[in-house]
Amino acid sequence: MSTDSHINDSDKNLTFDSDREKKIYEQCLKICGSTELSVKNTPETQKELYEKCRNILKNSNVPLTQPRINLLIILMMYKKPLTVEDIIRLSNGQIAVSSIYRNINDLKDKNIVDEFQTPENTKVICLSGVGDDHHHHIFCKSCGSINDIELDSIFEKAIEKEIKKIESIYNVSVDSHSLELSSVCNKCQAT
Repeated sequence: MSTDSHINDSDKNLTFDSDREKKIYEQCLKICGSTELSVKNTPETQKELYEKCRNILKNSNVPLTQPRINLLIILMMYKKPLTVEDIIRLSNGQIAVSSIYRNINDLKDKNIVDEFQTPENTKVICLSGVGDDHHHHIFCKSCGSINDIELDSIFEKAIEKEIKKIESIYNVSVDSHSLELSSVCNKCQAT
C-alpha cells in the first residue's frame, strides 16, 4: 500500500523530515478518526494537532515516536485530564500498554505532561506547560469525571504568597502546587 493512501489534499503542504515521520502522521490520523468526541474533527484540525505535537516534542528535544505522538494527540483532542485506562481505550490498540507508561514517564520528565492521583488513587495524565496556564482539578465523586479548572489570578497570587511563607517557615523550596476539588457533577445530581 502506498504511504499516500491516508493523506488527503489538505496534507500535501505538510513537510516531513523522513518517511518514518510521514508514517507516524498517517498512524495518528487513525487515532483522530476514531474519536468519540463531538468536536470539529476535520482533516485540518487533525493536521494542526499533529503539528502541535511534533513541535512540542522537537522543542523539548524528545525523539518523535508513534506512541508519543498518539499519546499527545489523545490528550490534546480531549482537552482534559484522562486516566491511563481512558488513554488505553481511546488509543484503539494503537499504543501498547507498556509503551503508554514508559512514554508518560518520559514526557513527565520533560514537563510535557503532568501525572496526579484522583481521590480514589487512580493515575491521571494531563498536558503540562504546553501553552496552558496553571490549572487545578475538580473530581466528581459519583461518575469519576475530571475537569481542569482555572482559579482567579488574585486567588492564585494569594496561594503563591502563602507558599512563600511555607517555604520560609519550613526551610523548603516548593516547586509546584495543585488544588483538587471533590464534587458531584450536575449530571450525577440530576440522576
